[in-house]
Amino acid sequence: MFHAILSNGSITSAAQALGITQSSVSKQLKNLRQYFGDELFVRSGRGMAATSKALSIAPQISNLITSFESLNGEIKFDPGEIQRDFVISTSDEIQHILLPQILPQIAAESPKSRIIFKTLERDYAAKQLESGSVDLAITLNWHVPEHLKQKRLFSDEFVVMFRADHPLQGKKLSLKRYLSASHMMVSPLGNVFGPIDEILTSYGHKRFVSLAVPYFMQVSDALMCSDLIVTLQRRACMELMRNHPLAIAELPLDVPPISYYLFWHKRYDKDSTNRWLRQVCYNILNT
Repeated sequence: MFHAILSNGSITSAAQALGITQSSVSKQLKNLRQYFGDELFVRSGRGMAATSKALSIAPQISNLITSFESLNGEIKFDPGEIQRDFVISTSDEIQHILLPQILPQIAAESPKSRIIFKTLERDYAAKQLESGSVDLAITLNWHVPEHLKQKRLFSDEFVVMFRADHPLQGKKLSLKRYLSASHMMVSPLGNVFGPIDEILTSYGHKRFVSLAVPYFMQVSDALMCSDLIVTLQRRACMELMRNHPLAIAELPLDVPPISYYLFWHKRYDKDSTNRWLRQVCYNILNT
């Protein structure tokens, strides 16, 4: 509870992360205040700020939590008996793949629980994974902080997609044609320079990205009303082609496949609920 308030900055957010009521958090905080003889957390704006005493004991409490979670003899886990939010932070193309399969599985195996998808933040939910307000993050491989653990889900390759009656349709997509086209980019974090641009730059080339959108599901609308092309993972493109008259071409550039990973905090590595949710997501995506 102490760590949840410290990480989330409020009693309300701490209660949500822990899956308990605000009154329970307040009661436990009262007991801690009496034990340590300090307020520990005081109101600041809309949240709670840690006192100097709280900051001084935080590392010790974190070590105690880690030690406790490493103990054996865990109670038998039954997903059907738990009632909580499963929070997954990921991009919307992964949501699009996960949702049709994870929804019925959670409903069948853990009917008292619910699923909450959150869009990726600039830190890839690292702080939320630590506090427990996010259970899993699913994204492309990145420089992982030491306190996070990961598991590879699947690899995918980049292809080029455009509307079915695009001027490029039926023509060989050469590098010259690719570079001279107007590009769109899916960028959940608001960047306009991605892995493709890094590789192009290494070869002394540059493309013009005239449109950047935060969501995968905006791609088809943009492509259908323009001569834009988009460079995306093949699996995402195949999903869009199910419902829209779109076409794909091979990328005229040597780009290695990219991999998607599951990320979680090492504090929850042996947590039965987290392990179960990780396995559910892995089984769906690793196909």
